[in-house]
Amino acid sequence: MFYQSTWFTTSTVTCHIWKSWVYSNNYKVLDCRDYGIPQARERCFTVSILGDNAFDFELMEKRPMKNISNFLEYGDVPDCYLVTQPSVYSVIGKKGIRRATIIKDYVNTITTRQDRTPAQVIDLGGGKYRYLTELECWRLMGYSDDDFYAAEATCRVEPGKMNRTLYHQAGNSIPVPIFESMFSAMLNSGIIRKEGIN
Repeated sequence: MFYQSTWFTTSTVTCHIWKSWVYSNNYKVLDCRDYGIPQARERCFTVSILGDNAFDFELMEKRPMKNISNFLEYGDVPDCYLVTQPSVYSVIGKKGIRRATIIKDYVNTITTRQDRTPAQVIDLGGGKYRYLTELECWRLMGYSDDDFYAAEATCRVEPGKMNRTLYHQAGNSIPVPIFESMFSAMLNSGIIRKEGIN
């Protein structure tokens, strides 16, 4: 059983409860950047296994962070992605809760909304900025373009409008490379068996 939490206390309480049910519980804060994705997304992951087989997070294979340019769209994007709201435009480059960070080497945590502060923006030059597109957010969670287009086909919106559903799905997701590394470590250590897996 897996549990992802941004609240350390929730994870600790959960571990104590599951321990009383004879589960081996381990938890660790993992950062997406350590698994190849240029996104500063730190989350506490808990792995609970029935019995005495404890999961060792050190067995997870880390990957070098890829260049942010591999995840971004280039060329023209619809105007709906341009920063036009004064509440965001006025805080570009500022610090604090009301801020809009200019994306450089990596993005901050992908959220369910890109167009509110705290925000992160791409500098287009000439005083113009834009938000991340839905496709970029999906890529920054480790999904393939094929995965994105399959999801997009189920929830289309008018051309020239942001697709809130796709932003929500990206922002509420767990980075794919972290799960891949976790399951690989479980398979390689024998915690789970390959039986029935094609």
